[in-house]
Amino acid sequence: MKKNLQKKAVRLNSSALKALDYNEDKNMLTATFNNNRTYHYINVPEKLWKEFLSVIDSGKSAGAFINKHIKPFYKSIEIT
Repeated sequence: MKKNLQKKAVRLNSSALKALDYNEDKNMLTATFNNNRTYHYINVPEKLWKEFLSVIDSGKSAGAFINKHIKPFYKSIEIT
């Protein structure tokens, strides 16, 4: 996993996700999936983003986390 601390972007080596990015000002999580579709998830709290990073750092599934904690609760907008 690579982190760009300025942009908070994370590149993943995951079966589901290619990259994640978080915008603190807008509380928006951007997820790019391996099928090259990208979604903005709206009003995601920074605390949840930090929890997501901890899960990734520990080697657990990023796909499972987004499916359980993000997709069911936060509105998404497909951007590609």
